[in-house]
Amino acid sequence: MKKVLLISVNNEKLPYPVAPIGAAYIAGCLIRAGFDARILDLCFVDDDFSALKDYLAGYQADIIGISIRNVDNLTYNRSIFYMPRIRDIVHHIKTLTDAPIVAGGSGFSLFPEEILRYLGLDLGIAGEGEQAFLGLVEAYGNGGGIDSIPNISIIDKNGTFRQNPISYSPVVSLPDRDVLNNAAYLKFGGMGNIQSKRGCPFKCTYCTYPMLEGTRLRLRPPEEIVSELAQMKERHAIDYAFFVDDIFNVPLGHSIEICEGMIRRNLRIKWTCFATPYSFTEELARLMKRAGCSGIEFGSDAGSSLTLKAYEKHFTPDDIINASIICKKIDMPDAHYIILGGPSENDRTLDETFRLFDKIKPRALIALVGVRIYPGTDICKKAIEDGVIPNGKELLEPVFYISPETSADLLLKRVQAWAQDGANRVVPALDIRCDASTMATIRKIIKRGPMWDVLR
Repeated sequence: MKKVLLISVNNEKLPYPVAPIGAAYIAGCLIRAGFDARILDLCFVDDDFSALKDYLAGYQADIIGISIRNVDNLTYNRSIFYMPRIRDIVHHIKTLTDAPIVAGGSGFSLFPEEILRYLGLDLGIAGEGEQAFLGLVEAYGNGGGIDSIPNISIIDKNGTFRQNPISYSPVVSLPDRDVLNNAAYLKFGGMGNIQSKRGCPFKCTYCTYPMLEGTRLRLRPPEEIVSELAQMKERHAIDYAFFVDDIFNVPLGHSIEICEGMIRRNLRIKWTCFATPYSFTEELARLMKRAGCSGIEFGSDAGSSLTLKAYEKHFTPDDIINASIICKKIDMPDAHYIILGGPSENDRTLDETFRLFDKIKPRALIALVGVRIYPGTDICKKAIEDGVIPNGKELLEPVFYISPETSADLLLKRVQAWAQDGANRVVPALDIRCDASTMATIRKIIKRGPMWDVLR
């Protein structure tokens, strides 16, 4: 068996399209092992079915992978559930080929059994997919078994689901960007994604990163990351990158080395990243700016000590203030993501959050309402304890936690009144400064990169 087709089904383009780097990692692993691996990206096609028919007519794949990045758009009050479209795609593929279909991706990894049953498939990969997919392809080629391959999800002939043990490779491999439509993503405002590490040691109540990548940090060599960035620019004309790490600035020494390497190589490439206010230093901020960083997205979550504690965050309101002061001092644009309505949220904690961010005045404040509940997270356990959801509630379709100390209607009214009073406030749940018309206008100004940078 030599031909492998990876199909990226994500077609969400707001606030900008995101290239399927996960599929590129798997393709790279397969290509280096001698297989013919390709990616069919459905992000920019006009008709899913026609694209599938045309591609499979010219490329007779021996095995097909379905990459599922998200199952919904994570937006309370304006939820879009992506799975019906993906189910239609899978059903259409079955009419075109007898090749086995394997589901995977971060979205699949959170709901392996539910998605296999929803899509009518019997095979998937939960967690990291490089080595698992390679092992699967080799097993199909030589008639070997798959019971010993880590991360494989199976529904057997009796309809029983089983999950092989989840493992995480100690070494993060390299993606193959030649199989991506890099030019299309740049044209529509996207960026070149890059990952400097995997794993997250923190235990935020709502977060799925430790489930997807493990709790142990696996750091890539800084010089390797800098070389990858240089290749992205030289080979694919990528002049704007986004570090997709859960947190760029932890550990501090690793992020410092990356920036120093970028400065030495004089890459002249713009980039942004996710960061935590915890341990954020002026030294790092200055290095980031010299290395080409044009904006930082902080996962600040709240401005109330009580709410931060309920989220099990590892920083305080003072850390958030300090990070913002540093950014203003060096003229670094900063955006802060906050989650309103989570555990312990009430009128007092909302006031505290509003006051803190009114005080620090970040370039942009992206406010999410409610917390998307995922199985296996602490917020799921909390939701059951608080009576927000019953035990055993199906969570594949989006379900959100909103604190019993408030109500959805009251929360939305308070958030709307507050958000409309500041030009830097974005609220997807209420379409405030993020509707399609506003996005289109901003994109004309900002050709690539995050669009929050133009807010004042």
